[in-house]
Amino acid sequence: MISRECFFAAALALLAACPLAAWADPQYTVTFVPPGFEPGPFDAMNNAGRVVGTYQDHAAIWDGSGILTLNLPPSLGRGINDHMDISGVERRNGTAFALIGGNFIDIHATLPSLYYTSDGYAINNRGSVAGIADPFADEAVRGFLYRNGQSELVPTLGGDFSFAINLNNNDAVVGWASTGQGSVNDPFTHAIIYHDGSLQDLGTLGTGQRSFGFDINDCGWAVGYSFIQPEELSASVHPFLFRDGKMMDLGTLGGDFGEARAINNLGLVVGDSLNAEGLLTAFIWKGDKLVDLNTLTALPAGWRLESAMDINDKGQILGTACNGPNPEDCARVRLDLVSAVPEPSPAPMLAAGMGLLAWGRRRMRRRTA
Repeated sequence: MISRECFFAAALALLAACPLAAWADPQYTVTFVPPGFEPGPFDAMNNAGRVVGTYQDHAAIWDGSGILTLNLPPSLGRGINDHMDISGVERRNGTAFALIGGNFIDIHATLPSLYYTSDGYAINNRGSVAGIADPFADEAVRGFLYRNGQSELVPTLGGDFSFAINLNNNDAVVGWASTGQGSVNDPFTHAIIYHDGSLQDLGTLGTGQRSFGFDINDCGWAVGYSFIQPEELSASVHPFLFRDGKMMDLGTLGGDFGEARAINNLGLVVGDSLNAEGLLTAFIWKGDKLVDLNTLTALPAGWRLESAMDINDKGQILGTACNGPNPEDCARVRLDLVSAVPEPSPAPMLAAGMGLLAWGRRRMRRRTA
């Protein structure tokens, strides 16, 4: 059954998306991120379409029209929330920090002393941060969750290490952890969700021995990728969606590789996959199949979308487009959703959304009674 938090998050996201609703496949326009600005790797875009990253060796925010520089030492910008708080890592010490309400928070200082470096990958609207802590020697990397002024380490699945890559607004963390199986130099890992002190093993697809989690929405639905067989039998990797206690294979665009990188509160998933021609291609999954984002996007001549890194609740997508085979031929882009057909009046859409919220509240009251 859908959770209360998930229901209202989805309903509010529907209301926010109303002006862009259309009765056809969505189409996207492209805005190129300024040269020299490098977005964060996992949770770099908020629901206003603002992107955190690194510009001229400092954490910075791009808002679609210009770059906002921040009063910080040399640093990498990693995550951003809807309040424009950010998380990241100081370059000088290699330590995790957050900038919350304009106040600098030294997250690394809340970690056990044996951890020499750290990185703050993602920040939610509560100001909680997910990241990793790396020891100086003898200990393995561990994921951490920072909240309420303290950090807690993410457990493993019996092995030595864990990674905390992203988190939702309920402080549920997604990532992966070693299982204690495999070899010392090549351990098996499973995607995980860590929430309120409990660690959930998401398993793998088929008979795969490794999976990795990249994002989780407020419904608790997680995405990532998994091997589908033992690697000595097949190197095929597929994107997955984990919901209702099950890992779902999302398939590929025709090749033997795919990864789901992000999911929003409407359940839309983005990532990249090899297509039948062996080209890395950005995709969106809308509940039934993967769709090549190049077929939905108005790109300049010669450009193609190779990857999609993030999607917000308005449907904006952060990705990479290329016009040649080399890394220097590629650029970061933001895709903005537009109507493919004349838009319906927003009034009926708003009424429908408000009706959905009212229906949900009545159901919640009946269940409580």
